[in-house]
Amino acid sequence: MTAAHPRASRRQESAEQTRQLILESAQHLFLAQGYATTTINDIAARARVAVATVYTSVGGKPTLLRALIEAGVNDPETTRNVAAVAVATDPREVLRLIGAGTRYGHQNHHQQVALMKAAAGMTPSAATVARDAAAAYRQALRVGAVRLDELSALRPGLTVEQATQVLWFYFGLHSWPQLVDEGGWSYDEAERWLVERAAEALLNS
Repeated sequence: MTAAHPRASRRQESAEQTRQLILESAQHLFLAQGYATTTINDIAARARVAVATVYTSVGGKPTLLRALIEAGVNDPETTRNVAAVAVATDPREVLRLIGAGTRYGHQNHHQQVALMKAAAGMTPSAATVARDAAAAYRQALRVGAVRLDELSALRPGLTVEQATQVLWFYFGLHSWPQLVDEGGWSYDEAERWLVERAAEALLNS
């Protein structure tokens, strides 16, 4: 097996750096001045690259938006957290893991979450990206509802779909920003409170 040519490796590294710079520029502009009013020319100017480079490195505005949002949704740590939820053997551990996992997402992908929320009111293509991301988020929470049902831990009469909605209410797109950004709570306070309230709403004991 031959080693990769150093020059090729440097080109790949440079290309990835350019891609990240473009994505960061797009994210800043989408949040600062809105998706609809931001142009590819604006993004190229902020990133200090040619307009053609934006298209060849990432793509047009819908592709840029999807790449930004999916970077948060597809974080490997989130994948590991969902996998742990699916095999947890204690109902309160299920909720603890959901609390920790959603906190991680909101704390470490704060701008992507803000972009996901804002995208719902943007253009139809942007709204579609936001809906897809929210559906993936909700599906991850549903893993927790399924696990609680498997453990016979849900309150009598509560279905998996209803439990998923409760989890979305407490751990979805809006709860963390409302408590932390608007309410001034610490992430520790918010996590503890959300887990406790979810346990009261969902668990049969």
